[in-house]
Amino acid sequence: MTTTKPRITLGLPDHPRCRALIDGKIGVEGYELDTDPEFVSSGERHYKFLHGQWDIGECSAASLLRAIEKGQQLLAIPVFFERGPRQRNIYHCEGKLKHPTELRGKKFGCFRYGATAVVWARGFLLDAYDIKTTDMQWFVSGREVFIGHELPVEVERIDPPPPFGEEKLQLAKLLSEGVLHGAVVPGDSGYLGFFGGGSTPPMMAKYPCVKPLFEDNEEIIRYTKQTGINPIMHVLALRREIVERYPDFPAKLTRAFKEAKEAAAAYYMDADEIAGYEKEREVLGEDPYAYVFGENEKRSMRALNRYQIEQGLMHKELPLEDLFVGIN
Repeated sequence: MTTTKPRITLGLPDHPRCRALIDGKIGVEGYELDTDPEFVSSGERHYKFLHGQWDIGECSAASLLRAIEKGQQLLAIPVFFERGPRQRNIYHCEGKLKHPTELRGKKFGCFRYGATAVVWARGFLLDAYDIKTTDMQWFVSGREVFIGHELPVEVERIDPPPPFGEEKLQLAKLLSEGVLHGAVVPGDSGYLGFFGGGSTPPMMAKYPCVKPLFEDNEEIIRYTKQTGINPIMHVLALRREIVERYPDFPAKLTRAFKEAKEAAAAYYMDADEIAGYEKEREVLGEDPYAYVFGENEKRSMRALNRYQIEQGLMHKELPLEDLFVGIN
């Protein structure tokens, strides 16, 4: 007698660390994985997952916390596709801003008010410079993925917003013109967040004098080590009904992603990328993509929750066991 395997649908990024799963070279014993073949921008992917398109999906960490607080029956496993400091994601127009504290009272732009990168960047400005969310005026260029509460600040928005993935250049233009004094944009996480490079700085520089506000490698590394917080951007989330119906599945899925990570080098990772991840591990003294939930990960998730409360995106602190499968 043939037993039909449970079919699980997934929405994943086309990332080398999960490519072996997407290609079917690595699977989950006892289950049929059905990965959506259409690869879209991360914001659109997170939006689709939170609106019920897949059983499992990569999701913005900040949006996931808000969705769980609002009652969506979701959990996560410690598979992190994107991590890293957000300082380099804060841009300004050279010559128009001498010190971060000058942002108080000024107009600050972002691609989504509730985006994880933006939450982390505002959290950094709060902890490092005591700049509160309510200290600035807010401009948003893109479409939100999910916001669960009324915001404590007035937000100016583009209507209609540009498509997902096209929000950055609008911010660069307004920075160059002096309409905005600072802005947070997505991209260039991981080792690029520590050491610089990537595609975002040259793209933003299409408009005169637009560049990252923070570019000191040693200072960024020092801050990360001092705080013990290494921002978590995107996590792998599951619908709670999948966890309850198939209790062996989350652990098996985590193991499968660990195996896929080990196979990543075979999937279009060039020498610079491999060297960048190795340098990141050496500097931090640990592998931020080990897919574990240790003290660093716990501290980082608690900080993300705290920042969202300060920013009016959440109202309460959620126990970690309400967020991740198997956390005690």
